[in-house]
Amino acid sequence: MKTLAQYISILFVKNLLVAVLGLAFLYTFNGILGMILDGKFPLQQILVFNALKFPETLVEMIPPSAMIGTVLTLSSLSRTNELVACYSLGVGLRHVMAIVMSIVFMSCCLSLMVQDRILPPVFRKRTIYYWQEMKGRSDFYIDVKQAKVWYRSGDLIFNLKSFDHVKKAIYGMSVYTFDSEFDLVQVTEAKEALFTTEGWRLKNGTVTLFNPKDHFPLTQKFEEKDLLIAETPKDFQEIEKEVDGLRLKELYRYVEKTRKAGIDTKSHEVTLQYRISLSFIPIIMSLLAVPFAVGKRREGGLGLDLGIGLAVTFVYWLFYSLSLSMGRSGTLHPIVAAWLPSFFFAGLAVVLLTKRKPG
Repeated sequence: MKTLAQYISILFVKNLLVAVLGLAFLYTFNGILGMILDGKFPLQQILVFNALKFPETLVEMIPPSAMIGTVLTLSSLSRTNELVACYSLGVGLRHVMAIVMSIVFMSCCLSLMVQDRILPPVFRKRTIYYWQEMKGRSDFYIDVKQAKVWYRSGDLIFNLKSFDHVKKAIYGMSVYTFDSEFDLVQVTEAKEALFTTEGWRLKNGTVTLFNPKDHFPLTQKFEEKDLLIAETPKDFQEIEKEVDGLRLKELYRYVEKTRKAGIDTKSHEVTLQYRISLSFIPIIMSLLAVPFAVGKRREGGLGLDLGIGLAVTFVYWLFYSLSLSMGRSGTLHPIVAAWLPSFFFAGLAVVLLTKRKPG
């Protein structure tokens, strides 16, 4: 029994790894080719950027690979009559799937750990590389923490508590101005900054001037004040993307802080739930593969099994993407948006397995 479990485990792990690496390289090659044809960046930068994106691609390819790996494994055992041999030994399909599902569950846990520990710092490196090396913004720097956002542009450093891209408003804004020798010359603070057709309008704040000849800075209060900077809401929207650079606990705290500021957090909440639910989709995908892999023999063989599996994966992913979009728009609750497709297809898998005739 132990030898059989080792044999099935090795077979499935091999198929799973081949599927993950194959899909990841195919997806990455497609991305590289698209950027080359676009002609905006040199080949070296394109390769480095996609290399930094490859770990994220590997994680995203685990769910469809679980489907493909299960189909390949069970179809192989079925077509070589090894499943029949297992049945004759008293080892049913449930036992075989228990071995497969234990490996899938471990891959889910590994995926969640990689998403939380490895992908955030790699994402930040990729973002910095894109803006500084590929876009030529050597002064660009952005860092999203649990309670603050730092954004650097030229001789200005912005400290933002929260940004509402819908209202085009910043809450809790501080602007630090430096001279050519990077000495602090001015600090502008405001409770709120609104973007209008004429630019940024600050409300309820102070301006502090630092003069090297004076020992004491000069501070003045204001109710409203124009802020002349080149940045627009589109520039600050990079903050939204940087949320992917937070660990799960940091993202949760960021969502809580942003919600307390009275800002719509649906998009961030969906991102949080998405990152968790994505790690456990392989379980559903693997279950869905069973009825197609060990059903009645059909013309087309393994190719047809894989074709059906990939078709189911496409429908699953389409439903999943649509559900996430509905969550970000507020149509669905973030938890429902991230988990509804998984529960739906889990139910479908149970129905298909129940209707499958043994043998």
